[in-house]
Amino acid sequence: MKKKHVVSGSVAALALSLAIGGSVFAAGEGFTDLAGVAGADKIAALQQQKLLKGDSDSAFRPQAQLTNAEGAQLLANLLADVPVTKAAEGSETAALTNVKAGAWFAPAFLTVTNHGIALPADIQPSEGMTREAFTQYLIETVEKKGNLPMINLVPKDIADDSKMTPEYQGAIQRALAWGIADLDSSGNFRPQDQVTRSEAAVMVYNALEFLKTHNYPKPE
Repeated sequence: MKKKHVVSGSVAALALSLAIGGSVFAAGEGFTDLAGVAGADKIAALQQQKLLKGDSDSAFRPQAQLTNAEGAQLLANLLADVPVTKAAEGSETAALTNVKAGAWFAPAFLTVTNHGIALPADIQPSEGMTREAFTQYLIETVEKKGNLPMINLVPKDIADDSKMTPEYQGAIQRALAWGIADLDSSGNFRPQDQVTRSEAAVMVYNALEFLKTHNYPKPE
């Protein structure tokens, strides 16, 4: 087991829209495929608030994998109202070798990278996003949307922390401490598993709930 460190982090006030672009998460109302799905009430609440749309009029496909392209578009939607620094503005996605100009998801990847969120150069848009990667990118996105003070966290014990990418450990610990993510009944985070659409939606709902009581004024 890796040596744990106290994790510091800042987090932002979050006001978000989860309508994913292209053919992903198209207009949907009254999902009928949420029976028995963990967090179904949260998914339904996001839909009722018009923060989350489905794959069709009634299908959310909760157990389907969230692809990297879908995840990038989701993050881009969350970052829509966050100013880009002058230094980052106009950055190119050319370094992302598999993100081709003109693809529906290319603007989303550009938005994410312009906001300073580092993505792997060889990221494959059509492949599933891992739980640890989604957590890392979501926490970074949340932190870019507000002005919460730095805090010290006592790290939680995670049974499978040896499977985590080291640079993602801090974000995972913050997500756990803030109630955005949780461990399974065996104390595992399953960092290398691919995140499902329902898991991603629930994490965003949890982030919203956390930020309702942790909203600090932005600096003048």
